[in-house]
Amino acid sequence: MKPSFLAIDVGNSSIKWGLFDQGVLLEHFRLDLADVSSWENSWNTWCKGSINSILICGVVPDVLNNHFRWLKQQSDDVKLTSHADLRMQINVDNPAATGIDRLVASFAALKLVAKNEPVIVVDAGSAVTVDLASCRDGFLGGAIMPGLKLMARSLNQYTAQLPQVSFTDQIRKTSGANTFEAISFGVGNAFLGGVDRLIKKLETQISAKAVLFFTGGDGLLLANHLNEGAGYFPNLVLTGLSLLVEESSDG
Repeated sequence: MKPSFLAIDVGNSSIKWGLFDQGVLLEHFRLDLADVSSWENSWNTWCKGSINSILICGVVPDVLNNHFRWLKQQSDDVKLTSHADLRMQINVDNPAATGIDRLVASFAALKLVAKNEPVIVVDAGSAVTVDLASCRDGFLGGAIMPGLKLMARSLNQYTAQLPQVSFTDQIRKTSGANTFEAISFGVGNAFLGGVDRLIKKLETQISAKAVLFFTGGDGLLLANHLNEGAGYFPNLVLTGLSLLVEESSDG
């Protein structure tokens, strides 16, 4: 089966490509933000001669525009996702200023949820967004906080002697006996606790339990710690772009 549609999500740390055919994700991978040769290799390997349309969204304007211009050299049917493309209410003060990735992820979650239940979408990358949406009211906004790695890096960069600490798929459960362990314990549990509190705040706001969707680089870690491993969708934005194309083709 050859892909016919290419979905692209330009993030803060990488470019994600998703290759679809009739709504089925066949392949996905990450590309460097500035390495044009990797774009060319991926296009020639996976896309050349089979891709009929491309939909791209992103939150890094310079990279997004550069990638869009490069794609236009490869295909005539390349489109930047706009807020107007989303057949979903956007109930915030300034919809145009809301990150398109947040909206596409929420759109995808509402399409994937089994019933007309509210959803909370947690996208855990360089920054973490925790957003609320419902079929009745659409996108209702949410919260933005630093991501796990950003919190750890800021301690290293903005203090004199605190080291850089990296994280695995586990968060330390006991107090630290040295500086490394103390940072791991503090930052890791602040990260989990912050996201958990925001989820509970949003559920209190609507007086209902929401279906949780986790995505992004640290999405699985959050799903494992906060939702018994359920609700992890690593390619939620790419899936949302595919669903947008399906919906537009259905009229």
